[in-house]
Amino acid sequence: MRVFRAALIMLTLLMLSMAVLPVFGLDLVLFGRFGLEAANVDDSNIHLFMVRSAAFATLATFAINFLRRRRPLSSVAPLLFFCSWTLIFQPAYLVAHHEIHLQHIIFYLFTLFLVLILSRENKAEAKKIFVNEW
Repeated sequence: MRVFRAALIMLTLLMLSMAVLPVFGLDLVLFGRFGLEAANVDDSNIHLFMVRSAAFATLATFAINFLRRRRPLSSVAPLLFFCSWTLIFQPAYLVAHHEIHLQHIIFYLFTLFLVLILSRENKAEAKKIFVNEW
């Protein structure tokens, strides 16, 4: 079990670094030639990098929660974590690599609205998850 926990900790650190490094202009490449390269973030792929960072941060969050023996109490929790990480990474990428346009503000407000709805659903579902338990 210690080997599994150590491997999961190393994988979590790898996912966190792969989520954060592109904000600073670096990209960790694991296939082909292994190493750090300059992240090519431009208009055509900025949303791809945002989603990628939010996905890796979500996976790392659930890995940390698994190591702490905290399980999600609702099926909405993964969506809530992903949208919350998107709210963090979108402004970070826009400040670091791009200028802010109206479409980015609309996307941010939509994601914020989605987070509010999902957090309300998460609380409601967590309260009733064990109601019909035998």
